[in-house]
Amino acid sequence: MRFLNPLNLIWVAPLAGLVVLMYILKLRRKDVTVSSTFLWAQVIRDVQANSPFQKLRKNLLMYLQLLAVLLLVLAVSRPFWQGKGLGGRSVVVIVDASASMLATDTGKSRLEVAKQEARKIVNEMRPEDQLMILSAAARPDALSGFTGDKSELYRKIDSIKARETITNMRDAVNLGAALVSSRDSSQLDIVTDGAFPPITSVDLGKTRVVFHPIGVAGHNVGIVAVDYRRSLTGEKTVQAFVTVRNFDTKPRTFNVELLHGKQTVDAHEVTLAPSAENPDIFDLPEPTESFGLTVKIDVRDDLSVDNQAAMVINPRKPVRTLLVSEGNVFLKNGIEVDPNVTLKAIGPKEYKSGEGYDVVVFDGFAPAKLPDGNYMFVNCTSDQSPAQLQEETANQTIIDPNRTHPVMRYVDFGNLHWTSMRSGKVSAWGQELAGSENGSAIVVGEKGKTRSLWTGFNLDVAHGQFPLSVFYPIFLSNAVRWLAHSDDDASSQIHTGQAISLDIPATVGNVTITKPDGQKREFTVMQRGGVVFDDTDQIGIYDVSGPNFKHLFAANLADYTESDITPKKAPDMGVNPTTKMGHEVKVVRELWPWLAALLLILIGFEWYAFHRRIFVTN
Repeated sequence: MRFLNPLNLIWVAPLAGLVVLMYILKLRRKDVTVSSTFLWAQVIRDVQANSPFQKLRKNLLMYLQLLAVLLLVLAVSRPFWQGKGLGGRSVVVIVDASASMLATDTGKSRLEVAKQEARKIVNEMRPEDQLMILSAAARPDALSGFTGDKSELYRKIDSIKARETITNMRDAVNLGAALVSSRDSSQLDIVTDGAFPPITSVDLGKTRVVFHPIGVAGHNVGIVAVDYRRSLTGEKTVQAFVTVRNFDTKPRTFNVELLHGKQTVDAHEVTLAPSAENPDIFDLPEPTESFGLTVKIDVRDDLSVDNQAAMVINPRKPVRTLLVSEGNVFLKNGIEVDPNVTLKAIGPKEYKSGEGYDVVVFDGFAPAKLPDGNYMFVNCTSDQSPAQLQEETANQTIIDPNRTHPVMRYVDFGNLHWTSMRSGKVSAWGQELAGSENGSAIVVGEKGKTRSLWTGFNLDVAHGQFPLSVFYPIFLSNAVRWLAHSDDDASSQIHTGQAISLDIPATVGNVTITKPDGQKREFTVMQRGGVVFDDTDQIGIYDVSGPNFKHLFAANLADYTESDITPKKAPDMGVNPTTKMGHEVKVVRELWPWLAALLLILIGFEWYAFHRRIFVTN
C-alpha cells in the first residue's frame, strides 16, 4: 500500500499522545464526607487512575479513540493501491430527429420513445464513461460535449425537437465517428426508426455501432413529389403535379386537395393499392403575380407531416436570349418553342457583347474571355465555361443523368446516340449533370455573378437524333430558364432543411423572412446582394419582404425514404467490432472512502460504549 500524502502520517504520534494524556491527567475534586465508601468504590478507582504517573488501567474507550486517531490519519494520508482495470468508454448517442420520428404508431411520437431509449443509455453508463449527444435531421447537431454529468445529458436529450426534414444519417455517423476516432474504446449508439437511405462511405475505424430500433408499424400515405410546369404550346396555363404513394399494406381511398389560403381550388378522389402511387395533375390559369398553393391529402395515418406540401407559382417573365451560331436551325427553333423566351440569333462575326440579354448561347464558338453573365456553351469553351473540351469519341450515349437538377427535369435521353461527342474536364466550380462513356457530357457551374452550362455534344441532327426527340425543347427551356435565374428554378421551391440562396439586390438593405408558423427572422442583405437562409425546417410557404421587394418560396419534405415509416432492421454501416468495450489500463484506487466509513462506524460504537460504561479492568 502506498500513500498520496505520506507526510500526514507524522500526526499519529502527537494525536495518540494527546489521547493518552487525557487519561492520565489528575482531576481536582472536592472533598465530601460520606458515611461509607462501599458504594463509592468506582469513584475511588477513578481517583487512583487519574493520579499522576500511575500505571494506566485497561480502558475500552481509550483504545477506541486511539484506533479512531489512526483511521483518521490514514484517511488524510490517502492510501491507495495500483491495479489493472478497464478504462471508460467514449460514446456518441445519435438521436434521429427527422420527420419520420413524428409518427405516432407507438401511441406517442417515435421521438419521445427515442428520448426514453437515450435516457436509458445515459442511466446505464459507467463512472468512467464519457457520453456526447447528437441529433440527426437534415444536418447533424452536436448538443453536448463529452461529459459524465448525467443531469446535463438528460437536459440535452429533453431539448431535442423533431424537424420536418429528411434524415442525413450518413453525415451524423461520419461526425460521430470522427469525434471518437482518436479515443480508445469508442462507440456509436444510434436511436432511430431507420427511415433513411443506406449509409455508405463512412469511416468507422474501430468504433463499435449499436442500433436501437424505434417503431412498431408503417401505416402511412404521403406526398412524395410536388412540382409544376408551364404550357409549352403558348397557352397561358400551368400544370401542378402531385405524386402520392401508399406505403400501407392495405388499399386507401382519400381526397387530394389543392388550396389557395383557405379556399379550395380543386380536389380529386384517389384510391391506391398497397405500395402504389398516383401522379395527379391539376390545370390552373397562369397567374399575374406570385402566389402560394397548399396541397393536402385527407387521410388518417401514423405520420401526418407528409400529408401536406406547398408550391409557389410565379408569373411568366420573358427571358431575353442571344444565340451566337453559324445557323443551327434546330437549336434556334428548339429555344423558340418556349413562349417565355424572346430570341435573337446572330453569327459569330456579329457578336460584340451580351449586354442587354439574360442568357447568351454560344454554338460551336465562344470568345476566350467573357465578362460575368449567364452562358450556355454548346461544344465550345471559354474562361467562363464550367468545363474544358477534351478528346472526341465516336458513338456515345448519355449515362447517369442527375434528374434532380432543374436543367434535367422531365428530360430522358433514353438510348439516344451521338455520332461523336467531346468529353469535358470539369472545373473546380463546375458540377457534372450527365456523363458519357468517355467523360463528362453536361456540366453546370456558378461562381460570383456567373452561371454557365456546357455540353460536349452538338445540338443538331448531323450528330445525333436528340433534336428530333420530344425532350429536346424541354432540355433547352430548362437550360435557358435556369441560366436566367427564372422564378421557376430552385429559388421558389426547395426541400425542408436545405439552405437557399435568395437573389436580393443590395439596395434593399434589410429583409424579413416569415416562416410558415409565423416566426420572423431579420437579415441584412450582403454588399454584393443576396441572402443565404438555412432555417427551413418547416413545410410550407416562406415570405421574404423588404423595401420594394417581395418574394415567396416553398419548402417540402416530399421524400420516399422519410415517408416509408415501416420499422427497419439495423442498417449495414460497415465494420462493427464485437470485442468487449473498454481497454486495459493501470488504475489507482484510493482507500480513504473505506477508512472514512470505518471511522464513522467506530465513532458510533464508541458513543454506545461510553453510554453503557463498558470498561475493561485489570
